[in-house]
Amino acid sequence: MYIYLVRHGETDWNNKFLFQGQTDIPLNKTGLMQARAIAREFKNRKIGAVISSDLKRAYQTAVEIRKASGLKAKIHKMKTFRERNYGNLEGTTYDRYHSQRKGYTGERDKEFFARLNKAFMQVVKKYKGTDIVIVAHGGVVRQIVSFVIGLKDYKRLRIYNASLSEVFYDQKRDAFFLLLLNSVSHLPRKERNKILYHIKGV
Repeated sequence: MYIYLVRHGETDWNNKFLFQGQTDIPLNKTGLMQARAIAREFKNRKIGAVISSDLKRAYQTAVEIRKASGLKAKIHKMKTFRERNYGNLEGTTYDRYHSQRKGYTGERDKEFFARLNKAFMQVVKKYKGTDIVIVAHGGVVRQIVSFVIGLKDYKRLRIYNASLSEVFYDQKRDAFFLLLLNSVSHLPRKERNKILYHIKGV
């Protein structure tokens, strides 16, 4: 079972290095281009399901992937694959996370990890034996990857907009294997170079 993990395309808030969290920001013009570019990666792949966060930026990306793959089934929207709730930090710059954490009102690490780990295992069980795409957010992909490889600190990873990561689940061994991480090779060189500078975050 192959599990493709896709981060949504770019938004205006990504460009401004603002916390989006669960604020429902749509893709910008570049983000739509990126969504179509990563969608082409699935043109000749047999996909059994496309699962998406219900937030616009992820769902818009998922729509392009479903269209390119030729999948007839509807996109399975899951609220549990939303980005971390950053509470009072949403709409502010990343620097505030480190300078003003005392007043933080958002989701704690333990809550966020538990939500995603449970949601991930639910879809693995539901679609067992079928190759699937999960379209979500940077923090979501980081935690899923951390979960499957046993990495304790998901903040050590960076996941770019419209990137592709790939996990293989061996049912006989009941084990996950990370095959690809944070690939943006499908994007134009100009976009790849721009994205490489987007290493800021939490």
